[in-house]
Amino acid sequence: MPTNLPAEARHKLAEYQSARTIEEKIEVLKEALSLIPDHKGTEKLRRQLRKRLAELRDELEERRVRRAGGGASEFSVKKEGWVQAAFIGITNSGKSSLLQALTGAPSPVADYPFTTQRPFLGMMNYSGCEIQLVDLPSLLTEEFRETGLASKSIGVARNSDLLIVVLDASRDPVKQFEAIESLLEEYGITLRKKSFELEIEKKDSGGLRMVIMGSVEGGYEAVKNLVTSLGIKSAVIKISGDVRLDELEEELIRRPEYKRSLFIVNKSDLNEAQADRAVKELEERGFRAIKASAHNGGVEQLKQRIFEALEMIRVYTRREGQVSEKPLLLKRGATVYDLAEKIHREFAERLKYARVWGSSAKIQGERVGHDHVLMDGDIVEIHL
Repeated sequence: MPTNLPAEARHKLAEYQSARTIEEKIEVLKEALSLIPDHKGTEKLRRQLRKRLAELRDELEERRVRRAGGGASEFSVKKEGWVQAAFIGITNSGKSSLLQALTGAPSPVADYPFTTQRPFLGMMNYSGCEIQLVDLPSLLTEEFRETGLASKSIGVARNSDLLIVVLDASRDPVKQFEAIESLLEEYGITLRKKSFELEIEKKDSGGLRMVIMGSVEGGYEAVKNLVTSLGIKSAVIKISGDVRLDELEEELIRRPEYKRSLFIVNKSDLNEAQADRAVKELEERGFRAIKASAHNGGVEQLKQRIFEALEMIRVYTRREGQVSEKPLLLKRGATVYDLAEKIHREFAERLKYARVWGSSAKIQGERVGHDHVLMDGDIVEIHL
């Protein structure tokens, strides 16, 4: 984040984070851009804001068309199944072949670039879980130039539960990763998990109240000065984890959105040694990665890695001694209360206790309360 931004621009960028409607966000971004001086030091930030502005305008136009009865565009992808994962990558990386191998759904496959011109959908079944996979038009050309459909593809990917980044093992997969990561960051998406969490609730009055659980560079006073410099006068601010002041400023002003990811180094049969090196390097950087070939099997292993990357658990319900055939998917760390709420809000309100069979139970059939943390494969019997 440039350190020489005018105070008015910094205030406006911080205001964007609390804007609720698309119209409000567009107006705030337009004002922020007009307040940011145009020079080399602000070039990257201005480019990021322009891309986010274009994405918001596309989304607003999409809604207007739907309201007018014109129907949804091809890039309006309705979520089906329990969760959704989106394939992204450069041209000819093999996304469409992987979609076919994992779901059996038709998707255009050819040896020339830009075969996929719209989203193609398929449903992957893993241990009774239905996971929707979306093959999106390429983000970058082979020369790493942004494609004309990149912003629309990123708009769909932003709403997915997992980004599956497909890299071509025959064409320097690490450089592809770096180019894709850089482009996503320009659109306000980060693949790197944050070391801290920030919650900010703006108030009409009452001044600043801060709760810091961890360590912040400069301590309480530094945070207070930073927040005040952004024009925030009354708010409840909660910070969990360890964070530098520049990281906190980036979060307050730009709020990059973290997305879970899985990297598939595809076409590994063409250059297995390079595929192995790429997987190792990506894992050393803290990412999940696996090598694959859409034509050489290994589909079940790919399905398992996709499920693991979603960071979810399968929970089966039990009623009158009968266990459900299909599981419910919950976020890792979910409790009995979360399960009851997933079934029905009334269940959560009337929940008395539950009995659990599986890894999370000390003894099988253990009676547990609302806050009992569930694990993958648990069987739960709800008592109201």
